[in-house]
Amino acid sequence: MDHFTLDCTQLDRWDFVNQPPVPIPSGRGRKPLSPTEASALKASLRLGNTFGLSPLLKTAEEIVALASPPKVAVALRPPSVGTLISKALVIKFSSSSELTGALAVAASLSAVVGVLGSFGVYASTIREVGFFSTVGAGIFFNTPGAGVGGEATIILGTPTDFAGPYFGITVGVGTGVGVAITLLFSPTLPLSLPVVLTLMGFAFNVSAVTPTRLPVTVSIEVTNTVISGVRF
Repeated sequence: MDHFTLDCTQLDRWDFVNQPPVPIPSGRGRKPLSPTEASALKASLRLGNTFGLSPLLKTAEEIVALASPPKVAVALRPPSVGTLISKALVIKFSSSSELTGALAVAASLSAVVGVLGSFGVYASTIREVGFFSTVGAGIFFNTPGAGVGGEATIILGTPTDFAGPYFGITVGVGTGVGVAITLLFSPTLPLSLPVVLTLMGFAFNVSAVTPTRLPVTVSIEVTNTVISGVRF
């Protein structure tokens, strides 16, 4: 990956006002990763990908490559209006030139109200890699169900931006095997009116899911992410 563009030019047509709304930076330093350790990490992923051990290894190799030169060029195409504003909600867009990617195993369980969680690896263009875990809850507009699978996340920001609380809106399709995409918003704390959310990126999920009455699921989620990483 040598270039990443997040195209939001059509987002100003989204009627977010009528959607029901449902980063704490860690601040600690990162242990530097020695050149030998960094080379070993990349070599093991490359070897696993070469032998075709798992399609996830190819994605993991791409994620870890974000922390290696040359730096990925990041571009955001915001709506022409710049921000989406109402009396109760203001949506802004990340202006960071850094990129953080993550790959995780994710699971969810829902019956109108649901819980979700994920665990995986992340890497950033600030030359940092590490592990993260996410837990959360939300409202799911579908019949009761459960799912487990893989999830890839892209954040326009540093690992510090990736950590902490997030607000997400997810749309998924499929029964048996489902795919879903989540828009990820970082809230400005402390919360007050109007609520200010910054669109930071998105997550793409492919999961094995239990049969549901409707083939489309919409969910509104609140999550919190904890990270532990090392610097190159």
